[in-house]
Amino acid sequence: MSWFRRRPAPRTVPLRAPRLDGSTWPPAERGARTGFGAATTHRMGLDAAFTPEAHEVADLLTARLVPLLPVDASPEDLPHVIDLLRSAAQAGAGIGLVDARDASLDREHMGADAAGALGEAERDLPPLPAGLRAPARYLLHAGHHVARLGPESVSALEADLGAGPTSR
Repeated sequence: MSWFRRRPAPRTVPLRAPRLDGSTWPPAERGARTGFGAATTHRMGLDAAFTPEAHEVADLLTARLVPLLPVDASPEDLPHVIDLLRSAAQAGAGIGLVDARDASLDREHMGADAAGALGEAERDLPPLPAGLRAPARYLLHAGHHVARLGPESVSALEADLGAGPTSR
């Protein structure tokens, strides 16, 4: 056995439901990758974000989850904030659609490159106040989650957000 032999990096990270507090944020997982694979998955996810499937996920999340998020915006800014949150959901859905193409993944795992791609997508967000960054990151994660698990998974996310302040 060589002292220089390294254990290969994991190919997957757990696929967990998003939390508004960021505690299940995939890029924070030990196995989340950065570099070429994550950047490629991010780019492919951005392309997939413009497919009808990603639009459907974003529309669903905007209709059902955005009203439950603690968003502080003036009446003039609210339409722009909703557009930004919808775009975040759509980008996450695109990454989720790319991730779903990997036939080796099961319903409990996501690709390590997809986890890193979500981190890249978060860095692509415009500068946001803390009160908007958390909901935008949540919707990136939720878009991926619903694209991977299907629209029936929205009910659990909705229930979690509606459970009260301890879930936020």
